[in-house]
Amino acid sequence: MKRRTFIGGSIAALANLAALSTAAFPGTLSIFAQRLRDARPFVAYDAELALPSASIIKLVILTALAREIDTGAMRWDDMLTLQTREIVGASESFGNAKAGARATVRRLTVAMVTQSDNTAANVLADHLSFQRVNAVAESLDLTRTRLRRHFMDFAARARGIDNTTSAADMGRLLLGIERGARGASTRVASHASCHEMVEIMLRQEDRDTIPAGIHRRVAIANKTGVLPDVRADVAIVDPFGRDPYVVALLSQFKPAMATRAYARLRAIAGDVDAQSAR
Repeated sequence: MKRRTFIGGSIAALANLAALSTAAFPGTLSIFAQRLRDARPFVAYDAELALPSASIIKLVILTALAREIDTGAMRWDDMLTLQTREIVGASESFGNAKAGARATVRRLTVAMVTQSDNTAANVLADHLSFQRVNAVAESLDLTRTRLRRHFMDFAARARGIDNTTSAADMGRLLLGIERGARGASTRVASHASCHEMVEIMLRQEDRDTIPAGIHRRVAIANKTGVLPDVRADVAIVDPFGRDPYVVALLSQFKPAMATRAYARLRAIAGDVDAQSAR
């Protein structure tokens, strides 16, 4: 794999981070990290590379939903009806639901983010429409982010139809969400909606990558993505805190290398966190 350089920080610190984080990674790796107070990332490694998004693209669905709530087109207590095509496995809350079952937008949203419930994500994506979700990505200059298929549609993936994003796209989206949650001007959504998005992400149940790699006591609002050959995690570290930063780790590897890849990603999260304080 072609190695691209880190940017920001001291040359010595970045060289050390590169050596620690990337040399032993068993596949393709992409990293983006930026402090809220800075204009540029302090770590960027293949950050613009388009990779399979797995479930981290659900944050774009969440953003599209937030905008609909801001305009009054949707409400958190609206009821949506589940369709047969939307109900899939690997869905902790709605995997055993029956077609015709109904759930509130809030319940579906919380399940989509905190449990990465794929049925809930399919229901919300269909209600919003793929076109509208992608229009939100385009409006935020998320140039490598596209929703192209339902979640758990492995037949589509086998045909080369996949959801994609980049570490830079996800990092910039998280920066906008954190800024908005603090009341600053942002193109993402309203202050109330950005605040709600962070609160939901703080309830994430999968804490096995970025949170597991950061050993200091700090709040972390994250969203993960998993496929047999993909692991991604994106996070706001210390949301609402004094000096937050965002980090996006995207990777792809042979399924047999998953255990090693997960371990390296946790180490990278720790390296990035150490670099964030420099």
